Amino acid sequence: MRRAGRNYVQTVKAAAALGESGLARGEWEDRVAGEQPDPGAAQTGAFLSPEIAGRLRPLFRTEVSRLTIPLAPEPATRIEAAIDRGRIRDRDREDLPSQPISEVELELKSGAPSALYDVALKLLHVAPLRLERRSKAERGYQLAARAPAAVAAVHAAPVELRPGLTGEDVLRRVGRACLDHLLRNEDAALAGDPEGIHQMRVAVRRLRAVLSAFAPVLPREQRRWASSELRWLAEALGEARNLDVFAADLLRPARAALPAASELDRLARTTARRRKQAQQDVVAAIASTRYTEAVLALLRWLDGGDWHLAGALVLREPVEALAPALLDRCRAQAKKHAKHFARKSPIKRHRLRIALKKLRYAAELFAALYDPAAAKHFIHRLKKLQDDLGEANDLRVAHDIVATLAPMGKRATAIAHAGKRVLAWRKRAIAKNEPDLRHHLDELRAAAPFWRA
Repeated sequence: MRRAGRNYVQTVKAAAALGESGLARGEWEDRVAGEQPDPGAAQTGAFLSPEIAGRLRPLFRTEVSRLTIPLAPEPATRIEAAIDRGRIRDRDREDLPSQPISEVELELKSGAPSALYDVALKLLHVAPLRLERRSKAERGYQLAARAPAAVAAVHAAPVELRPGLTGEDVLRRVGRACLDHLLRNEDAALAGDPEGIHQMRVAVRRLRAVLSAFAPVLPREQRRWASSELRWLAEALGEARNLDVFAADLLRPARAALPAASELDRLARTTARRRKQAQQDVVAAIASTRYTEAVLALLRWLDGGDWHLAGALVLREPVEALAPALLDRCRAQAKKHAKHFARKSPIKRHRLRIALKKLRYAAELFAALYDPAAAKHFIHRLKKLQDDLGEANDLRVAHDIVATLAPMGKRATAIAHAGKRVLAWRKRAIAKNEPDLRHHLDELRAAAPFWRA
């Protein structure tokens, strides 16, 4: 319920759908007689039964000073920019801390969504703005709970596909879902949760893989630009994630398995310090204008559909007509990197792992178009092989980490020796899995592509 001067407005807002852009939400409102909820209101009353309306009570109060500025960046485009300043207060307890409101809210009244993103991107060059997914109401309910909001990592929501959707429909859906996955894990990453950082990296990796799968039907320059933006995001998160894996999956079990030694303790302390610095670097990256600009620019590209301007009309074809060729290409690249596997160096095995990852994400994306059992069987084989190669790649990355952890001076020798012990222990364990790895690779080679059944 909102009072503006002598008028009262009743508003119902929908939360952003999971997997869709977190920057858009449904909204309905009516002018009403007073501050009590009105179940008879034309648009919003349908959401309130009289019984519910009679039991509602206010939990918080927002005090906002709003400056509204109409914008017309193009002849047929109208945008309402609202600059809000104020506070969110507990309804009953004036002594409790309030939360500040300092927002620029942009609402598209008419015109193309790309114009909205263009205005937002221009504003980034004026002030250090950041995206806020939470509405004032969400923040108010958290304040009313009188407890810190729970911060937890969020896993990716499935992207629902069905025959008849066009290629651009699919690209837009999965792109929005990946960026929404990224944004939903910001709070966990900012709180130093390793899983939050991991999930942000997964979101970036999934979108990069999808763009790679769609490469034959996307304009080259646009794809390269989008891939470059995503590469920057991945690199900003990469060191922290690699150190988290090193500490949890290599160093911790090695300390439990190897004879106790002070040099292992020293390596653990040095790793902890480097992880703390890497997490601070992630916080700085997320808080940067560069990060906000990258997310907004990618959303603008997805919502604007600029690929049409470059002649990518094939994206208007049904996805079931496009998917087989795109999956064939991903599979061919994986088979190419799998040749002469026994003689491959760790770097080349890593390239195979990346190719398999791209094939897996593409297979998971398009699986709903085909026989569920056959798709599940194929993807399961991919996951097993990915896990095998992932352990070897973690060892490869660990070599680089150990090389950078040893400082100059007296402690360098002890830390380097501890690192060598950990790496040697892990290498022995991985060597035992080599027969299984080759067996899983042979199984995948022999597996029939479910999309050609």
